[in-house]
Amino acid sequence: MQPTNLQKDKLDLIDKIIHTDDQSKLDFIKSAFNDDTLDYELSIEEKLILEEATTKYYSGEEPSFSWDEVKANARKNYNEKKS
Repeated sequence: MQPTNLQKDKLDLIDKIIHTDDQSKLDFIKSAFNDDTLDYELSIEEKLILEEATTKYYSGEEPSFSWDEVKANARKNYNEKKS
């Protein structure tokens, strides 16, 4: 059996869905439950680009960065474009 709060939350959401006339809200809810995004397939060109980038990464030809370095570089580029 599910906890009472979970059941109440589900029933509250069902009630809101039934009584809404806002199509954008319904579209948002549908997209939250939609698993079609898992069916996305890369084009041949995208696969080749990914394969090339992966090869360069593993060969050491292209540098890799830590998450902190990525954030610092993004901030630096943003500030340079801003001024």
